[in-house]
Amino acid sequence: MRKEGGGLWDGESAKIVELTLEMMRLVVESLTKGMNALVDRDELLGDEVITGDKRVDDLEFEIEEACINALRRDRGEEDARAVIGLSKIITDLERIGDYSVHVAEAAKILANKPLLKPLIDLPRMSKDVCEMISLCEEALRTRDASRVMPIWELDAEVDALYDQVFRELLTYILETPRLITNALYLIQVARHLERAGDHATNVGERIIYVIRGEKVKRGRAWGGAADEGDSL
Repeated sequence: MRKEGGGLWDGESAKIVELTLEMMRLVVESLTKGMNALVDRDELLGDEVITGDKRVDDLEFEIEEACINALRRDRGEEDARAVIGLSKIITDLERIGDYSVHVAEAAKILANKPLLKPLIDLPRMSKDVCEMISLCEEALRTRDASRVMPIWELDAEVDALYDQVFRELLTYILETPRLITNALYLIQVARHLERAGDHATNVGERIIYVIRGEKVKRGRAWGGAADEGDSL
């Protein structure tokens, strides 16, 4: 296991890491519950996701304050870089939390409306996004940047599922106009999940930056050509 990151896991900075890990776990829990609320047509669970988002927002503020305080002190370049990277990670996590709320809101609206079709692809999208975040959490916790590598393949699957869901629901709209509202809400859910996947990808890229100081895009060195050697 390759462990890096300078003094980031010591003293005050360790608190920032631990809070970020907690935020990742909360976001996974929120997105999972939001999708369960949609699948199970559970309005109460949807409410739980919506009210629980305050903890995600509070954590973002707490981490921001901790990062500001850390940067006020005289820190080494590597440590300062990591703190700045973490401050950007929490912005993406907060957005994923917002998308979880949007899914929960759609779940509440659709709970008492006719079900267009069994929900199969949307839960798969949600599961993939949650796995992406969990991989990022594991990479940060273990200081092993290579653990994030599967997220790009998962993100590609999320994108493909989004295209599939969109086409299927568009067909429903054309064939059954009276169900257009239901279909549009599900399209919005798919879009929220696709965007959540993009933010999870951003988190993975930032994790690599925090641990190794390397800027990457979709698993390759920033600005580098696609190459079989571009791996972590």
